[in-house]
Amino acid sequence: METHVTGQPVLGELRQHVLLPLIGHPLFSEAEQLRANHFVHESDDIARLTRWGANVLAEIARRQAEAARQRRDLATGATLRQLGSSSFRSHRSRLPQAAPSWVPSTFFPDRSDRRAGTFDRLAVASFQMADALTVAELLSQRAR
Repeated sequence: METHVTGQPVLGELRQHVLLPLIGHPLFSEAEQLRANHFVHESDDIARLTRWGANVLAEIARRQAEAARQRRDLATGATLRQLGSSSFRSHRSRLPQAAPSWVPSTFFPDRSDRRAGTFDRLAVASFQMADALTVAELLSQRAR
């Protein structure tokens, strides 16, 4: 860059240097490019323009990495759709199963009582409906 007698870069060349990677870049919209052009041409602070130019380069790198990640995710999804065999289930979610409704003193409907321990079987066997509180008793205790 050319310099003035003071040793500082010419402001016009700095503006051009800052805008060069941004203008016409496909990852930035036309509105973003227009706002950037306006900001750069309105600013006279060399330090601020230099910082802004570094931030533009960092944003370009971030957007390129994001675009690469999206392309990779789309390619992975396409590959999984092509595989599509029933033996490959890692990308499919399981169907939700209904919550078991179990009545005391009966066998579990999903036969999980086979895995119940001795304590569980004794607790189920000793349960008496007479020991349970009725709704009316619960409401009267709550009112007290």
